[in-house]
Amino acid sequence: MIHFSLFSGLGGFDLAAQWMGWKNYVSCEIQDFPNKVLEYHFPDAYHHRDVTTLTYDTINTELTRRFGSHWRNEDIVLTGGFP
Repeated sequence: MIHFSLFSGLGGFDLAAQWMGWKNYVSCEIQDFPNKVLEYHFPDAYHHRDVTTLTYDTINTELTRRFGSHWRNEDIVLTGGFP
């Protein structure tokens, strides 16, 4: 199972996903400090800054470069931490 998070904040959902054994592949957070925290704790994930510019093509390109095309065969859980 892989996890994508939108409006990620400091990564509460990402941490819970990791505890459940899921792989954190994508986070999207616009603020600088939370991004630094996410990049530190999840260095292999793709960290995007602006949810309005995040597209499937961008995700596909970044994840295929990092993990190969097999990532598309896994189940995906999408979470969103709205303010």
